[in-house]
Amino acid sequence: QKVAGMGQGAGFLSPIDCCLGQKPNKGPQWTVERKYIEFATPKELKLIEKIRSQTSELFDIENEAHRDLLVRLWKAAIPEEEVPDLDKPHEKWKYIGFQNARPETDFRAAGILGLRHLVCFAEHHTKLLRRILAEQRYPWAAASINVTEIYVTHLKLRVPQPRIAPIPMESIYDLQAFTWLAAGAARAHRDQKSNEWIALDLLHSLGVMMLDHLWNQRLEEDRTTNLLHFKMALMETSAVINVILRRRPDNLKALRSAFMDRLPPAYDDGKGIGTEDVKEQPSMQ
Repeated sequence: QKVAGMGQGAGFLSPIDCCLGQKPNKGPQWTVERKYIEFATPKELKLIEKIRSQTSELFDIENEAHRDLLVRLWKAAIPEEEVPDLDKPHEKWKYIGFQNARPETDFRAAGILGLRHLVCFAEHHTKLLRRILAEQRYPWAAASINVTEIYVTHLKLRVPQPRIAPIPMESIYDLQAFTWLAAGAARAHRDQKSNEWIALDLLHSLGVMMLDHLWNQRLEEDRTTNLLHFKMALMETSAVINVILRRRPDNLKALRSAFMDRLPPAYDDGKGIGTEDVKEQPSMQ
């Protein structure tokens, strides 16, 4: 079932504050430092600061490393087609789920991290991605970028913080859970390049799977569902993420299991981050 509104009608997905329909938070903005410093060790704080220092990096089409990530995304998503000229519009970028023929315009909110997460998902979960793209039930790239924004905002990983957050969070438990997961993953994969990103990469991939499942569930339950309802699936995904982090899984396998317990077996391909098959992550450098 292809959903009405694919293509040009999918523009409502960006940015996340619009698609989630949240109102600006006019209250005082508590700082990341004040929250993380309540529980994190100096080494953990250094790791969080390293992550935060890169989450605000903008996508630059002139940057060779950024262009390489776009090429990797294309090859993972549409390997049967030649990589197009990145300096020119190409309609197939819409097939991957970007909102127009120039993908760089979709990274205004999530920056290079949004592209990095697209590449991680596409290379680790190729079979699932092929199914998502073949069905064309929603613009996958735009949805993935929204999931990235959920995490960056929810976990206070960007400075300054956006005025609008996907879900309210007044506790530090989620920040604790993420800190322990990120630090534990970095220690377990200390010889791996860009190991500070492993936990966030896994959280993103599992979040996209959950979003895909919840959206398909909505489509099956109500045939009148269309992309105007997609923000509800995003909010449901945010709620699931919140519940899982509050239970504070203590390692990547536990985190993966917590998501898989809520997903149909088809999503558990036994590959990717959190399993024995851990590929090198895309470099942010």
